[in-house]
Order: sequence, then structure tokens, then C-alpha cells
Amino acid sequence: MPCGAVRTLRTVAIGVALAIVVAACGTGSGPTVSLGRARTGSIEWEPCGNLQCASLSVPLDYAHPLGRHITLALARRPASGRRIGVLLTNPGGPGASGVEFMQAANQVFPAAIRDAFDIVSWDPRGVGGDAPLHCLDDLDEFYGVNLAPRAPAQVADIVRVDQQFVAACKARSGDLLPFMSTASTVRDMDAIRKALGETAISYVGFSYGTYIGARYADEFPAHVRAMVLDGAVDPALSSAATTKQQAQGFDQALNAFFDHCRAQGCGFAEGGDPQRAYDDLRAQITAEPESAKVNGEPRTLGPGEFDLGVASALYEGQHGWDDLASALAGAARGSPAGMLAESDAYTGRTTGGHYSTETAALYATSCVDGPSPTTVTSVAALAAASARVAPRFGASTAWLGLPCTFWPVPPQGHPEAIRAPGAPPIVVVGTTGDPATPYAWAQSLAHELRTGHLLTAVGETHASYGRGDSCVDGTVDRYLLQLTVPPPAARCA
Repeated sequence: MPCGAVRTLRTVAIGVALAIVVAACGTGSGPTVSLGRARTGSIEWEPCGNLQCASLSVPLDYAHPLGRHITLALARRPASGRRIGVLLTNPGGPGASGVEFMQAANQVFPAAIRDAFDIVSWDPRGVGGDAPLHCLDDLDEFYGVNLAPRAPAQVADIVRVDQQFVAACKARSGDLLPFMSTASTVRDMDAIRKALGETAISYVGFSYGTYIGARYADEFPAHVRAMVLDGAVDPALSSAATTKQQAQGFDQALNAFFDHCRAQGCGFAEGGDPQRAYDDLRAQITAEPESAKVNGEPRTLGPGEFDLGVASALYEGQHGWDDLASALAGAARGSPAGMLAESDAYTGRTTGGHYSTETAALYATSCVDGPSPTTVTSVAALAAASARVAPRFGASTAWLGLPCTFWPVPPQGHPEAIRAPGAPPIVVVGTTGDPATPYAWAQSLAHELRTGHLLTAVGETHASYGRGDSCVDGTVDRYLLQLTVPPPAARCA
């Protein structure tokens, strides 16, 4: 599974190991904010709904700053009280829309943070602005293929759809692909800081956004006032280790759901073994995909959508269990609408087969950030090894990375620990049962950072800040507002 973007009250979703998804955000409620035209540094802000929006021109290639430029889309919620400064935030992905995420800012950040900070986010390169990435417009086959193949013909299907996807990326966006690395996004982030006229910024990054933040603190430590990294990625891990550990995280989260079903009952497995009922249902859908009309549109639930739908619900921990049980019960009755809705939330699909740009941006960034298996045979071996430690998600997690094997741009980075010497204290939030970014990753990142401080949240969700845990929220808020660092071994149960 992709590690993806944090989802806000099931309104914003993710994306590759670090995970992969984005859905449209809803608007929140909160104090009235002045939406007149405004200027900060070199940025001109204009009203857009309940926010202010702007654009910023940045070099496509920072090695040639006078060459071609692209435009980043930005959104801001100005401080409504006594202002401390700017709080940048990124919801993850790679490729999640920060502008959409900002529409739900009132649901994530409490009044005290909204009073004190101009909260700003942006659409990373390739997502919005004047240079969005384009690959395939219709990704139904790409996401519908069986990613737990048991025969050479099924492997050939995966190879075929992935090669089609990569070829379309090269044909339609080949000029952008060499410049989609996280290193470029870090430079974009500092360009935003400069354009805002700020000497130092505060930052909250979720999921893949933790990797952006850690890289920023490493490159620009003097420009960091405070930094929170929630749902942390461990940059020192190889792609193989990341794949295996993330697959284990999703399997463990699914096992927790099975335990819940045994104790409380779930409609798809009443009076039986939920684990066996689940395996039987997936095998049935693999053998004979379910067809139905959803919102007037003919749809098919196959093994690919099934796996993604389950993963989508698991991002929400216990809050997603009822939805998952209902979707599985519907599929068991031959009514796949609920499972397709979960899958669509994960992939960014809307009615009519339209998809957001997140899938394209996710692969464009992930594939250049570090080395991946170089042959189909090596991916198959990784899938087999992953399935041994994670029987239900191991194979699919490995095969989801196959596009990187065919990617037309060579990797530009490699796994390494990030130290960020000279940065102020950085708070790393790790959730014990996080399926997409396992708790061990947060432990590792907090240890690797010279000034890392781990805050442990006991739970099953992907990331924890802004989800209503008063201990987590209070600890993070005090740090952002007062720079009060949590004590060693801080834990929120």
C-alpha cells in the first residue's frame, strides 16, 4: 500500500508506501477571517471560499534558476488572533493537494492554533498550478488488476497495465518527470517561506509530509521555528524494507479488525470466523468480480479495488471498522457499492472514471527519490518475501511499486538517516497501530534526528494529531504555541 496522505475525518485521503490517496475536503466552521486582498512578502492573496489563495512562480530546475518556471498554487487561513507567525502544513502523498487539505483546516487545527498562525499549504509540483502531471486519464484497469498474482498470465497483466501507465506518463509529462523529487519540493517550500517574508516557519507534516519536513530541517535548519512530524517515514529504510514493514502494518491492522469482529460481531461473518470469511470473500471476488451500477455508472469490484478499499478503511483505525464491516457485508451479498466507495476514496476516483493527479505525482516522486527493484523478477521475489510476513497485503504492496521498475527517470536519491544538525527540537508523533507508517518508523526517525523528540500515541489510525485525542492535540499545541517540548518517553494512551 502507499503510505499516503492523512485523511481528515474521512474527507481527505492518501497515497506509495508512505503510502497512496486524496478525496475532496469539506469546509469547516470557525472564527470569521478577513478575506480581503492581502500581501505577504511577494505573494498576493485573494479570497477563495473560506480561505485566501495565491500562486508562486518557482524554477522547474533549481540548478538553472533563470530557466523555465512553474506555478505553485497556495492556500492560506490568516491568523484570527494575536499572531505568532506562519505554520506550513503538508498532508502527505506524495502528491496530495495542500489546497484541498486547507479546506478542512478548521477540523485539524484547533482555535488556539488558528488564532496564532497564518496556516498555509500548497499543491506540490505536478499536482496543481500551471504544470500538473498527466499520465492515464482512466485508471480503472491500473487499479483493478489483481496484485496478488498466482499465475504467469496474472503477472503479465500487471506488467502490461503498469507499462501502459509509465508510457503515458513519459509521453504526456516527460518534461516534468526529472524535476519531481522531494529535494525539489524542499526547495519549493523554502521559496514559499521567502515569498511569505518569514525568517523562520513552523511546520506540521503528515505521512509523506514528514519526509519533506525532515529533509527541510536538514537543509534549512535556521529557517525552522518548530516542526511536528506525524505518521513518520523512516528515510533510512530501503524500498524492500519499507514494503515489507508497511505490508505488515496493514496486516496487523486487519487482524485488529478481525479481533473486533470476533468480540463484537460483524455482518459479513456473523456466527463464524471473520478471518476465514474475509479470505473466502476475496477469493470469490478474484474468481468472479462483482458488477453493479453505482450512481448510475456500471462498476466492477475486482481484487484490486477490494484490497484498496480495505486499506482505505484501515487508515481510520477503529473509526473505520464499522464502515469496513458494512462494505464487506455488502460485497458478501453481491452489492459492491460500499467497497467501491472505499476504494475510490483511496485512489481519488470520481463518477465517470475521472481521477485526481495524485497517482501520477505519487509515482513521479517516489520513483526518483530512491532506488527500486530493477526487474520484474526482483519485484516478484519481493512480493513473495513480503507475503510470507504479511499474507494479505504483502504481495499487493510489492506489486504496487512495479511502475518504478519501468520509470524513465533514474533515481536521484538513496536511503539515508536524516540528522538535521542545528535544527530546533522536532516533535515526531508515532501511533502504535498505524498501518501505513508503522510506529517503528517514528521511533527510528526521532532517534536519527539530532533534536528529535518522540511522542507516542496509542491507537490504530494513520497519524494522530487533529483526530480528537486531547493528550496528543494538547501536547502538540503547547509545543507549537509555547515551544514546550514533550518529556522523554511521552505517551498518550
